[in-house]
Amino acid sequence: MTDPYRIPSPDSDPAIPRPTISRPAASKPALSKGALALRALLWLVLMASAVVNVIANGIGAWPLGLVAGGVAVACIAALIVHHVSRRKT
Repeated sequence: MTDPYRIPSPDSDPAIPRPTISRPAASKPALSKGALALRALLWLVLMASAVVNVIANGIGAWPLGLVAGGVAVACIAALIVHHVSRRKT
């Protein structure tokens, strides 16, 4: 008697398809030193401007917080553009 709850192995049942191993697509070349430095700089400026934004808005210096927020948004936009342009190549 067979167990209805047992999962048969692919070797015991020819009706079960065997998984195939697919090769990954060709990997993209690594980032150049300039692109890597740009990305790192954008991340650092983003983090610094976010910290300045939080502190400035916390102490009531809203003009400084506004500028820091604008810099943070510009860094986010630049990181997105950099990522998208990297994906297309």
